[in-house]
Amino acid sequence: MIIPDFNHENIKWVKGSHNLPECVYIYKINVPSVTAIINSEIPDPEWDEFVAKVGKEEADKIMINAGYRGSSAHVFIENFITQYNKTKDISEALLYTQTESLKILQKDNIPQEKIEEGLKLFYKFYYSNYITQFDKIFAIEFPIYSSSLFYRGKLDIFYLDKLHGYAVTDFKTSSKKITKGSVKELKYFYQLGAYANCLEEMYKNKNIIINKASILCINKQNDILQEITLMGNDLINYKEQFKTLVRQYHIKNGQDYLLK
Repeated sequence: MIIPDFNHENIKWVKGSHNLPECVYIYKINVPSVTAIINSEIPDPEWDEFVAKVGKEEADKIMINAGYRGSSAHVFIENFITQYNKTKDISEALLYTQTESLKILQKDNIPQEKIEEGLKLFYKFYYSNYITQFDKIFAIEFPIYSSSLFYRGKLDIFYLDKLHGYAVTDFKTSSKKITKGSVKELKYFYQLGAYANCLEEMYKNKNIIINKASILCINKQNDILQEITLMGNDLINYKEQFKTLVRQYHIKNGQDYLLK
């Protein structure tokens, strides 16, 4: 539906399902997620080749199990960080996440073997001492949106990095290390650019600039965490590239009236 004389001043952003922002005008506007935009606009021949090799049914099964693993690891990590942010006591935070995370995951019907797999990945994060980079944590599992480009998402952690200032990190799990130059790495770069754009727009009155955006990948094969990082001109570049990508998405889906 295209509304004549669309007036951006009459848009309202409200809290929707899963705590994600929703955009309302006369009706609810279809605001895509960061992931939906990237998956729609970035061809992924690597994934297509994998599906062709194992079959769609098996590929879907692998993705579901990977989702369980990722959800499990996320809950352990986020509970640990949340409690550590409150108490600054690593031992207390560890005990908290070991007990509370299990309750959450079991309630969400995550298979036990995937809970155990997520816990093993969490311990890699715990022993990495990565948490010492956090000087101050502003938000965890934080819903974000762009009121100018009409997209939304939820980032894992927005914080003050001891070395780089304002920063955002998203936690990922994988079966192996992310290959440099791969489509998956490229998609992560776009995701980080999207997150940085949102935060800078949401906090423009406070002149917040994101200096570091990273994906922290915990994989099953290696105890060393892999951090995929954008800073400086690289981050600026992918912020601009994502703006182009989201405009392209809206035009393709008949929503170019949203764009000023």
